[in-house]
Amino acid sequence: MRLPALTDVLDAARTIAPYVSETPLEYSHPFSEETGCKVYLKLEMLRETRAFKIRGACNFMARLTAEQRARGVVAASGGSHAQGVAFAARQFGVKATIVMTERSPLNLRQICRDYGAEVLVSGQVYEDAQLRAAAVAQETGAVPVHSFNDPCIVAGQGTVGLEILQRLPDLEAVIVPVGGGGLLGGVGLVAKAVNPLIRVIGVEPEGAASMTAALEAGQPVRLENVGSVADKLVTRSTGDLNLALAQKYCDEMVSVSEGDIEQGVRDLLGVSNLLAEGAAASALAALRRKAPELGGRKVALVLTGGNIDAKVLSRILGAP
Repeated sequence: MRLPALTDVLDAARTIAPYVSETPLEYSHPFSEETGCKVYLKLEMLRETRAFKIRGACNFMARLTAEQRARGVVAASGGSHAQGVAFAARQFGVKATIVMTERSPLNLRQICRDYGAEVLVSGQVYEDAQLRAAAVAQETGAVPVHSFNDPCIVAGQGTVGLEILQRLPDLEAVIVPVGGGGLLGGVGLVAKAVNPLIRVIGVEPEGAASMTAALEAGQPVRLENVGSVADKLVTRSTGDLNLALAQKYCDEMVSVSEGDIEQGVRDLLGVSNLLAEGAAASALAALRRKAPELGGRKVALVLTGGNIDAKVLSRILGAP
């Protein structure tokens, strides 16, 4: 599988522009004061589907042939990729079947249905839903839309990096939440193409550190008993493409605790008035871990989205 390059991300940016709005890059005075860094927040929760996944999904959908569009698409997801695919399918008039995990929030399932997708529920984590999606593809001929292990998806997610660097050309470090690694690969390749000195840091939950395990082993590793409040980052294994990109463009992986992620959710809401999912909050947790090494640098945190289950949020906030 060919690794995507900067030209692919630039092409993706042009392709998705009619369907995907740019999100703000906001300077955070409170987190800058706290950490000693110059902290900028990439606010992916302030978009149509409240998450970045719409970028890759629209880039993928735009490149389907007429024959493929007629067959429809199928995707597996814990939530945000599901919304992205459902949204993109509606834009391009393509029938979509979405397999969501049993842990996926009920409101996200309904949002996908409102976009016109058929929603099936299967399994506890992404890989379980992926098996069901593969069966649907075989039975119906629908085109699979992988959440992260696809060059078009990676190129689409890389537009996050383009937007950051267009607004902040003197960026010195970027912290990227990692589930399967599509966002890390896309943002990393853009950052290193523009300035090889930009430090690219990936962050995973301690309970689902599949990219860290893969980098250590030199190949994808299947983890068991994965789980995290950052449910959008819970995958048992990364993909070959995503590992290759991380090996080439990621300087360091950081694993953060559940307590630190939950504190990030509370602080992004309480300090910055931002409703952030656990995946987004993991970036703040990683910044706090790495701040002594990054002191004084301009650092962008990719806040992946705001799709957090209401019950989970209530528990984190200590609501009765």
